[in-house]
Amino acid sequence: MPTPQRGISLLESLIALLVLSIGLLGVLGLQTQSLVHNRAAYFETQATNMAQDMLDRIRANREQAADYALTLGEEVDGDDLPATDQTEWIADIITMLPGGAGGIEVDNRRIRVTVRWDDTSSPNDIRQIQLVSEL
Repeated sequence: MPTPQRGISLLESLIALLVLSIGLLGVLGLQTQSLVHNRAAYFETQATNMAQDMLDRIRANREQAADYALTLGEEVDGDDLPATDQTEWIADIITMLPGGAGGIEVDNRRIRVTVRWDDTSSPNDIRQIQLVSEL
């Protein structure tokens, strides 16, 4: 009479290893996607904070609000307070966001601040946020 088998066979252990490997590959894919989306969310948060910062600067200097107008990607000229604020703001955008650029539209009391940056996780590789506020 044959003795009953004890333990696991080589084939069973290979199948278990294959199932475990497929599971670990799935976890690795999820982790990679999580990192990509986390990076995109970080850049969007930074862009929103920078746009809000410029709106706060304009609100603090309402008398010269019209002087804050800046075309997206334009260089800043001048040495008054709006130009200083714009220079600091653009430097922050360039430092914090890849391919970052900022623009400000002033229409009477309506202020529109735009921040644009390169984002490889986006379908068209460019992301933009725009905040609009009334003075």
